[in-house]
Amino acid sequence: CKSLPVSTGRLFCCSQGKFFELSLRTARLRAGPCCGGKKRCCTGSPPQAEKMEEKNLSIYRRIGRGFLALLPTVVFLAVQVVFISIVSGLAMGVLMVAGTGMDAQALTEQATELLMDAVMNIQVISQVLTLLVTLPWYYFLFVYRKGRIQVSQVFRPKKLAGMVILSLGFYVAVNFYMVFMGWALPGLMAEYEALVNESGIAGLTLLSTVATLVLAPIGEEIAYRGLTYRYLERTGMPFLAANLLQAALFGLVHMNWVQGGYAFALGFLLGIVYKKSGSLAAPMLMHMFFNFCGTYLATALTGVPLAVNILLLVLGPVCIGVGLRMTCLGPQWGERQEW
Repeated sequence: CKSLPVSTGRLFCCSQGKFFELSLRTARLRAGPCCGGKKRCCTGSPPQAEKMEEKNLSIYRRIGRGFLALLPTVVFLAVQVVFISIVSGLAMGVLMVAGTGMDAQALTEQATELLMDAVMNIQVISQVLTLLVTLPWYYFLFVYRKGRIQVSQVFRPKKLAGMVILSLGFYVAVNFYMVFMGWALPGLMAEYEALVNESGIAGLTLLSTVATLVLAPIGEEIAYRGLTYRYLERTGMPFLAANLLQAALFGLVHMNWVQGGYAFALGFLLGIVYKKSGSLAAPMLMHMFFNFCGTYLATALTGVPLAVNILLLVLGPVCIGVGLRMTCLGPQWGERQEW
């Protein structure tokens, strides 16, 4: 078994149709099938061997992995539905015990009012519960005992600046998308605005900030750019098709047409950032930047003069172009890591 040194501080060799990889930094040994069991192919690095294995997958295994890509969305929705159902049942039970003599309609109205008052608390708890499922799922499947490099080697100042500029440009584009939706589909836009107001996201409280800027980006990136995209990638699907599918599922999980439309575009863009950076931390950080623009920057720009809106209309495409050039259109940021 001949050892081949690679640039990331690892030793790699093939023997009897399997590859063995030793990380010199962590002293961890990793093994797996090499080139679908064809020993004559075993002259490259482990990622090359994994790609060859994906090409040799049977149609049934591809379909199976494709169905696995749907599971994060199912879990994402199921955790929230089950938790909200439990909370609703508890609220009804407490009101039935405390409010003797109340009819069913009055109980329902009061329970709904209690739930709406606590909607942000419910959202934060459901996000934490979802993370408790998806984080270990992603970690043990794609991170544990895998070779990793330092985050500082990936997130150079130029890349961070590029993500900030791209987030700002995309936020401006979403603003004009919302204006168009309000003109073309006022009914849908009114429903979306009512949903935002009821959810408490628009309020700049500490809890809403944690939910919007921390929990949502981390949880959604693990579920979609982490689990969903990686499962689709393991089917041997081309990047464009896998990225489109994970973005479509990401838009679908938002459960309304207005937000789902720009969430699809954002998910597609974040998928490219993940592919280029090789690190899930990159789309997480850019997602945080975008959500910051959609909350605090949106509040700061409320009621600005027409001249400012015209300036934003000009700067938006410029920021998107510059941000794409700095983050998505150049070479790979570095060898793939998992965080």
